[in-house]
Amino acid sequence: MSKVGKAIILAAGRGNQADGIAKALIRHPVTGKSILSHAIEAFAGKKIVVVAGFRAIQMMETHPEVDYVLNHDWAITNNAMSLALALALDDEPSYVVSGDIFFERGLIERLDAEPADLVLTENRENRALSAVHCKLRADGTVAATYQGPVQDMAHPEAIGLFKVSSPKILNAWKRLCTKHGNLFVGQVLPCGEDPVHAVDRAQAMFDEINTPVDYLQLIERTRK
Repeated sequence: MSKVGKAIILAAGRGNQADGIAKALIRHPVTGKSILSHAIEAFAGKKIVVVAGFRAIQMMETHPEVDYVLNHDWAITNNAMSLALALALDDEPSYVVSGDIFFERGLIERLDAEPADLVLTENRENRALSAVHCKLRADGTVAATYQGPVQDMAHPEAIGLFKVSSPKILNAWKRLCTKHGNLFVGQVLPCGEDPVHAVDRAQAMFDEINTPVDYLQLIERTRK
């Protein structure tokens, strides 16, 4: 069991495929709460750092109770640069999550009891070309990650949530994110340091919103 005390929410970008809005401010069709509000509630009791960029003031107005790091280059970088900026503050063990996902506290409570270093995964058939996949070792740890068409359906998708405690991994991840700031954090996850375990999301609610189609599907699921 490894319960970490900090969470980094990567919410700097603009959702160009989602009506050009800040995706962390998208509201759930049932609760009316934003993705950012859901994430803050899910990480209750932990120190929370939000990396903001586009619509940063709106986020800070709405949630002044958490800490912020500003990615001034949000328009020309990806979330790897946002993570590099957050990790530059300290090397404290942390959850790292994309700011475009609805999830609940129950998932974090379950992951608190999982290994110290993990990536949340899912074995789904329909994946976007931008998806990041995990090549696994026989013991279930991640040997490598890659983006693009899936090479083997035994490679689960890294769906945007990580827990990292190892100082070796944190330092290597910071270095790689700084060097490759135009990539996704999952693409540069260091897998050759200490073991990183792939943990399936199972039945946990985990709804990523990248497009209007994603949001429509969320509405339809909530009606069932």
